[in-house]
Amino acid sequence: MSIRKGIILPSRARALALFAAALVTCAVVAFASPAFAATFDPLNVIPYDTWRASASMSASDIQAFLDAQPGPLKSVVTTGWIDPAIGKTQVGHSAKSAAQVIWDAAKAWNLNPKVILSTLQKEQSLITTSNLADAARLVKAMGCGVYGAIDPNTGLVTNRYPGFGAQVWNGARLLSTYEDIYHWIPGMPKNVTSLATGSTLKLVAANASTFALYTYTPYYPQKLVWDVYVRYFGDPQTPARMRPVYRFKSRTTGSLYYTMSEGTRYTMISQQSHDWSYDGTVFTVDASSTTNISPLYRVLNTKTHAYFYTTSAAKVDSLLRIRPLTWHSSGTVGLVSKTGTVGARPVYQLENKHTHAFLLTTSWSTKTALCSGSGATNWYRGVYFSLGSSPETTPPVGP
Repeated sequence: MSIRKGIILPSRARALALFAAALVTCAVVAFASPAFAATFDPLNVIPYDTWRASASMSASDIQAFLDAQPGPLKSVVTTGWIDPAIGKTQVGHSAKSAAQVIWDAAKAWNLNPKVILSTLQKEQSLITTSNLADAARLVKAMGCGVYGAIDPNTGLVTNRYPGFGAQVWNGARLLSTYEDIYHWIPGMPKNVTSLATGSTLKLVAANASTFALYTYTPYYPQKLVWDVYVRYFGDPQTPARMRPVYRFKSRTTGSLYYTMSEGTRYTMISQQSHDWSYDGTVFTVDASSTTNISPLYRVLNTKTHAYFYTTSAAKVDSLLRIRPLTWHSSGTVGLVSKTGTVGARPVYQLENKHTHAFLLTTSWSTKTALCSGSGATNWYRGVYFSLGSSPETTPPVGP
């Protein structure tokens, strides 16, 4: 073993225990629906732009995610919370939910909250465990400063950051700042231990985020945290600026519901047995595009139970004003481009002849197959909006 920053790095037994613990699962709701099979790269586990996507989930999104899981975090409230101004645990202040604690740490340290959630599962199975009485899991939630840490005053093995709030705050802090602490530069080698053989390996991480993962838990490969991330949040290699649009289908009416809200997705998936089936990601929207500025409105027809989609605020106002008993506003899906935007990708709208469900697709072949010939099941309703794009940008800066 070796000592770094006052913490003895974990033993191989501890690493194997982590793998075993996280693989013991209950009835779990998995959310990811990648358009293609994600491929694990041990030298590029999580790209840097994904790592720094601290706004990928709101506090309410995190709460909705936890509510849909069997783990205890949905109901955890800590009265000793972290004061971001000074970075210390403050006792006696307003209580915070686990979701708020995670969001606060993600925002303060510019770290993707999905990385924090994946670490909580990797270390203590806090997404899947149904044992609410196991308080010991919360005390060492992120595995930060826990395994083999030495108290400088007593010389005894101890937990340097006991408690859920302190674990999340300091775990996020270390994951976020290892690139600065160790002055990471491209090509910097790092010694890790092979889980397969127990031998020492020298690897060169492709980015600072992968370097941080191997510094936090110096064992090769870092596939466990990747597995958790892919299972719940999709392929981390997808550029962070590309926000997925999710689709649900009503089992009773055939109506199609689209949303870009992570919180709505989690809630609806957890209630799939009621009516809605999850179809996954149907297309993505480039959040950095300067042309994706028009709201895509969602309106419910109370007679057909079909949702209608349009970028025209005037159309929505007309429906609600003229037939208020038939049409109800159901918010917006997200921001897209108006039709005809130069360089934008068209999105076609098809209407099912029987259910009147509106299918949104970027696929010309899908449009042709469903709307052509005597056996056509859909009417083609035209290009309803477009998806603007922007050139790739430099990954965001660190903490």
